[in-house]
Amino acid sequence: MRKVLIFPDFDTFGGTRTFLKNLLEYYRLHDYQIVVAIEKERCDQDILDFFSKNQNKIYSLSEKYRKGIFSRFHILEIIIDVVQGMPVIIKERPEIVVVSTAYPGKFFGLMLVFPLKLIYILHSYPTCASMVNRILLLLSLNDKKRILAVSEFSKKQISKYWLPGKRQKFIHYIYNFSNLENDSRSSINKEVKDLKKVLTIGHVRWYKNPDIWYSVALKTIEKYTGNVEFLWAGEGDLFEYYRDKITQADIAKIKFLGFQENIAELYSQSDIYFQPSLMESHGIAVVDAMMMGLPCVVSNAGGLPESVVDGKTGYVVDPDDPDAMVEKILHLLENENLRESMGEAGKERYKTRFSQERWRKEMNAFHEQLL
Repeated sequence: MRKVLIFPDFDTFGGTRTFLKNLLEYYRLHDYQIVVAIEKERCDQDILDFFSKNQNKIYSLSEKYRKGIFSRFHILEIIIDVVQGMPVIIKERPEIVVVSTAYPGKFFGLMLVFPLKLIYILHSYPTCASMVNRILLLLSLNDKKRILAVSEFSKKQISKYWLPGKRQKFIHYIYNFSNLENDSRSSINKEVKDLKKVLTIGHVRWYKNPDIWYSVALKTIEKYTGNVEFLWAGEGDLFEYYRDKITQADIAKIKFLGFQENIAELYSQSDIYFQPSLMESHGIAVVDAMMMGLPCVVSNAGGLPESVVDGKTGYVVDPDDPDAMVEKILHLLENENLRESMGEAGKERYKTRFSQERWRKEMNAFHEQLL
């Protein structure tokens, strides 16, 4: 039996965690023996239960060496990657090593392990040049060591900051799919409701642009003649700040819901999906919304314009233009037929570009090249 060794990095919820589960399922369906080397600080009960259910062998790594002085010098982090990863690789002798992370450069030291077939899956993208990373990739990337991004934009950023020249051919991208495809609740409630809902799902962090989101919600509520609520499902370092802010202002039509297990129900009860991010590699929540038939109002940051077609499946606006966001959301709130037609167009676009079937086919082709 073939063996894959995975070094995963993920948050308490969101796209990186969902992707890890999808990745494990992919290798299980292809009859791989799956070994996971994971930082023990990330081993919450949900992920441990998932590993146990799938009978994955687990190695525990320590995150403490990535703090303090080690976090200030990338070369030290690269050494840590090798020191922690090499013993597991030597013991397990996997056919493929896979890194899955949202932090550019994390586990990069594993690139230096020769000979090794390695896939470095990056769920975000670099925003500045790194001479250390550039040299490392120039030395290590080849037919058997490749980078996999989650959008064309991310691939271009990796090429721009890390790998100019001919070795860009070792960088690929495959769009993620929505895990709501097989959810029995994955259909929009077409019943005409007096209360309209504008939904956002994701971490409440600076790069999701919560300041603009909040101002857009206030202006839209003020201008809309009907009844509308703005909902944000998710946690993050700014969650308490904004929840306290709306509590103190006694604003009932803006709700920060925290982490929600049943996101299919949230989508099915909503009318518009809104994501004004400052940075976004792909935006799995937007893909979820399209699959569920919601029109989307998103920023033009990162890979979001690769998902939403402006004027057809929703609207794409500048992340620093709240007035344009208000205008587009109001236009959708006031036009039921437009909401429905854009939602249907988004659903069709999802089927042709972002489906689970397409993801698996492209993953198969990618692995055939590697192996």
